[in-house]
Amino acid sequence: MELDFTYILSQILTVVEYGLLGLSYLAKNRKAVVILDIASMATGIVVFLLLGADLGMAMSVVVLLANFYYLWDEHKHGKQKRYFTRDFVVLAVVLLLILVLAILTYDGPLSLLSVFATTLYEISIWQKSTKVYKFLGIPVAGCWMAYNGVVGSIFGVICEFVMFSTSIYGYVAEVRGSASRRVRKGRGKSGAKKSA
Repeated sequence: MELDFTYILSQILTVVEYGLLGLSYLAKNRKAVVILDIASMATGIVVFLLLGADLGMAMSVVVLLANFYYLWDEHKHGKQKRYFTRDFVVLAVVLLLILVLAILTYDGPLSLLSVFATTLYEISIWQKSTKVYKFLGIPVAGCWMAYNGVVGSIFGVICEFVMFSTSIYGYVAEVRGSASRRVRKGRGKSGAKKSA
Protein backbone atom coordinates (compact mmCIF):
# COMPACT_ATOMS: atom_id res chain seq x y z
CA MET A 1 0.00 0.00 0.00
CA GLU A 2 1.60 3.23 -1.21
CA LEU A 3 0.42 6.60 0.11
CA ASP A 4 -0.10 8.19 -3.30
CA PHE A 5 -2.94 10.36 -4.61
CA THR A 6 -5.00 7.33 -5.71
CA TYR A 7 -4.83 5.73 -2.27
CA ILE A 8 -5.65 8.98 -0.44
CA LEU A 9 -8.61 9.57 -2.79
CA SER A 10 -9.81 6.02 -2.15
CA GLN A 11 -9.76 6.65 1.59
CA ILE A 12 -11.64 9.96 1.31
CA LEU A 13 -14.30 8.26 -0.84
CA THR A 14 -14.42 5.40 1.67
CA VAL A 15 -15.52 7.85 4.36
CA VAL A 16 -18.24 9.17 2.02
CA GLU A 17 -19.34 5.62 1.16
CA TYR A 18 -19.67 4.61 4.77
CA GLY A 19 -21.37 7.84 5.77
CA LEU A 20 -24.12 7.02 3.28
CA LEU A 21 -24.27 3.41 4.43
CA GLY A 22 -24.50 4.47 8.07
CA LEU A 23 -27.48 6.66 7.25
CA SER A 24 -29.19 3.62 5.66
CA TYR A 25 -29.08 1.75 8.99
CA LEU A 26 -30.86 4.66 10.62
CA ALA A 27 -33.48 5.07 7.87
CA LYS A 28 -37.09 4.43 8.82
CA ASN A 29 -38.39 2.99 5.53
CA ARG A 30 -37.17 0.58 2.87
CA LYS A 31 -37.15 3.14 0.05
CA ALA A 32 -34.76 5.41 1.97
CA VAL A 33 -32.59 2.39 2.79
CA VAL A 34 -32.36 1.42 -0.89
CA ILE A 35 -31.63 4.97 -2.13
CA LEU A 36 -28.86 5.46 0.44
CA ASP A 37 -27.45 2.02 -0.42
CA ILE A 38 -27.37 2.89 -4.12
CA ALA A 39 -25.35 6.03 -3.43
CA SER A 40 -23.07 4.11 -1.05
CA MET A 41 -22.47 1.23 -3.47
CA ALA A 42 -21.74 3.58 -6.38
CA THR A 43 -19.08 5.25 -4.25
CA GLY A 44 -17.79 1.85 -3.11
CA ILE A 45 -17.30 0.72 -6.70
CA VAL A 46 -15.00 3.67 -7.30
CA VAL A 47 -13.14 2.94 -4.04
CA PHE A 48 -12.51 -0.72 -4.89
CA LEU A 49 -11.51 0.27 -8.43
CA LEU A 50 -8.92 2.67 -6.99
CA LEU A 51 -7.66 -0.02 -4.60
CA GLY A 52 -7.49 -2.67 -7.32
CA ALA A 53 -9.86 -4.93 -5.34
CA ASP A 54 -11.63 -6.69 -8.21
CA LEU A 55 -13.81 -9.03 -6.17
CA GLY A 56 -14.98 -6.24 -3.85
CA MET A 57 -15.77 -4.09 -6.88
CA ALA A 58 -17.67 -6.94 -8.56
CA MET A 59 -19.73 -7.53 -5.42
CA SER A 60 -20.53 -3.81 -5.19
CA VAL A 61 -21.71 -3.82 -8.83
CA VAL A 62 -24.08 -6.71 -8.06
CA VAL A 63 -25.49 -4.87 -5.04
CA LEU A 64 -25.88 -1.66 -7.03
CA LEU A 65 -27.77 -3.36 -9.86
CA ALA A 66 -29.99 -5.28 -7.44
CA ASN A 67 -30.78 -2.10 -5.51
CA PHE A 68 -31.84 -0.35 -8.72
CA TYR A 69 -34.23 -3.25 -9.33
CA TYR A 70 -35.62 -3.10 -5.77
CA LEU A 71 -36.18 0.64 -6.07
CA TRP A 72 -37.94 0.20 -9.43
CA ASP A 73 -40.01 -2.70 -8.08
CA GLU A 74 -41.18 -0.71 -5.07
CA HIS A 75 -42.03 2.25 -7.31
CA LYS A 76 -43.95 0.07 -9.79
CA HIS A 77 -45.69 -2.27 -7.35
CA GLY A 78 -45.72 -0.20 -4.16
CA LYS A 79 -44.84 -1.48 -0.72
CA GLN A 80 -45.83 -5.12 -0.61
CA LYS A 81 -45.43 -7.33 2.42
CA ARG A 82 -45.89 -10.62 0.61
CA TYR A 83 -43.49 -12.22 -1.85
CA PHE A 84 -44.21 -13.02 -5.48
CA THR A 85 -42.53 -15.41 -7.89
CA ARG A 86 -40.61 -12.50 -9.43
CA ASP A 87 -39.08 -11.74 -6.01
CA PHE A 88 -37.65 -15.25 -5.71
CA VAL A 89 -36.45 -15.23 -9.32
CA VAL A 90 -34.63 -11.93 -8.77
CA LEU A 91 -32.98 -13.23 -5.61
CA ALA A 92 -31.89 -16.42 -7.40
CA VAL A 93 -30.45 -14.42 -10.32
CA VAL A 94 -28.59 -12.07 -7.97
CA LEU A 95 -27.14 -14.97 -5.95
CA LEU A 96 -26.11 -16.74 -9.17
CA LEU A 97 -24.44 -13.54 -10.39
CA ILE A 98 -22.56 -13.28 -7.07
CA LEU A 99 -21.33 -16.87 -7.52
CA VAL A 100 -20.22 -16.33 -11.13
CA LEU A 101 -18.40 -13.08 -10.32
CA ALA A 102 -16.77 -14.69 -7.28
CA ILE A 103 -15.37 -17.44 -9.50
CA LEU A 104 -14.20 -14.98 -12.17
CA THR A 105 -12.51 -12.56 -9.75
CA TYR A 106 -11.37 -15.00 -7.04
CA ASP A 107 -8.24 -13.71 -5.31
CA GLY A 108 -7.64 -16.15 -2.46
CA PRO A 109 -9.72 -17.45 0.44
CA LEU A 110 -9.82 -14.14 2.32
CA SER A 111 -11.35 -12.41 -0.70
CA LEU A 112 -14.40 -14.62 -0.13
CA LEU A 113 -15.25 -12.43 2.86
CA SER A 114 -16.71 -9.95 0.36
CA VAL A 115 -18.75 -12.74 -1.25
CA PHE A 116 -20.18 -13.84 2.11
CA ALA A 117 -20.90 -10.23 3.07
CA THR A 118 -22.59 -9.54 -0.27
CA THR A 119 -24.71 -12.69 -0.09
CA LEU A 120 -25.95 -11.83 3.41
CA TYR A 121 -26.50 -8.23 2.39
CA GLU A 122 -28.55 -9.21 -0.66
CA ILE A 123 -30.75 -11.47 1.43
CA SER A 124 -31.19 -8.66 3.97
CA ILE A 125 -32.16 -6.00 1.42
CA TRP A 126 -34.26 -8.44 -0.68
CA GLN A 127 -36.64 -9.28 2.11
CA LYS A 128 -38.98 -6.51 3.11
CA SER A 129 -38.20 -6.03 6.80
CA THR A 130 -35.98 -3.18 7.99
CA LYS A 131 -35.55 -5.13 11.25
CA VAL A 132 -33.94 -8.10 9.46
CA TYR A 133 -31.90 -5.70 7.30
CA LYS A 134 -30.46 -4.07 10.40
CA PHE A 135 -29.82 -7.41 12.13
CA LEU A 136 -27.96 -8.89 9.14
CA GLY A 137 -26.00 -5.64 8.88
CA ILE A 138 -24.02 -6.83 11.91
CA PRO A 139 -22.31 -9.89 10.30
CA VAL A 140 -22.12 -8.06 6.97
CA ALA A 141 -20.14 -5.26 8.64
CA GLY A 142 -17.84 -7.79 10.29
CA CYS A 143 -17.04 -9.45 6.97
CA TRP A 144 -16.48 -6.14 5.15
CA MET A 145 -14.26 -4.94 8.00
CA ALA A 146 -12.04 -7.99 7.56
CA TYR A 147 -12.08 -7.68 3.74
CA ASN A 148 -11.05 -4.01 3.95
CA GLY A 149 -8.13 -5.13 6.10
CA VAL A 150 -7.14 -7.68 3.44
CA VAL A 151 -7.17 -5.06 0.63
CA GLY A 152 -5.34 -2.50 2.78
CA SER A 153 -8.08 0.07 3.24
CA ILE A 154 -7.34 1.61 6.63
CA PHE A 155 -10.38 3.87 6.55
CA GLY A 156 -12.45 0.96 5.27
CA VAL A 157 -11.65 -0.96 8.46
CA ILE A 158 -12.33 2.07 10.66
CA CYS A 159 -15.55 3.00 8.86
CA GLU A 160 -16.76 -0.60 8.81
CA PHE A 161 -16.23 -0.73 12.58
CA VAL A 162 -18.46 2.34 12.82
CA MET A 163 -21.00 0.56 10.56
CA PHE A 164 -20.80 -2.48 12.80
CA SER A 165 -21.64 -0.27 15.78
CA THR A 166 -24.32 1.62 13.84
CA SER A 167 -26.01 -1.57 12.68
CA ILE A 168 -26.11 -2.85 16.27
CA TYR A 169 -27.59 0.47 17.43
CA GLY A 170 -30.09 0.50 14.52
CA TYR A 171 -31.17 -3.06 15.26
CA VAL A 172 -31.57 -2.43 19.00
CA ALA A 173 -33.58 0.74 18.28
CA GLU A 174 -35.79 -1.22 15.84
CA VAL A 175 -36.41 -3.99 18.39
CA ARG A 176 -37.21 -1.48 21.14
CA GLY A 177 -39.52 0.42 18.80
CA SER A 178 -41.34 -2.80 17.88
CA ALA A 179 -41.65 -3.78 21.54
CA SER A 180 -43.06 -0.41 22.57
CA ARG A 181 -45.56 -0.51 19.66
CA ARG A 182 -46.74 -3.95 20.82
CA VAL A 183 -47.10 -2.69 24.40
CA ARG A 184 -49.14 0.32 23.23
CA LYS A 185 -51.38 -1.93 21.10
CA GLY A 186 -51.82 -4.29 24.05
CA ARG A 187 -52.85 -1.44 26.32
CA GLY A 188 -55.29 -0.18 23.70
CA LYS A 189 -56.93 -3.63 23.39
CA SER A 190 -57.19 -4.15 27.14
CA GLY A 191 -58.64 -0.66 27.56
CA ALA A 192 -61.22 -1.43 24.87
CA LYS A 193 -62.19 -4.67 26.60
CA LYS A 194 -62.69 -2.92 29.93
CA SER A 195 -64.97 -0.27 28.44
CA ALA A 196 -67.08 -2.83 26.57
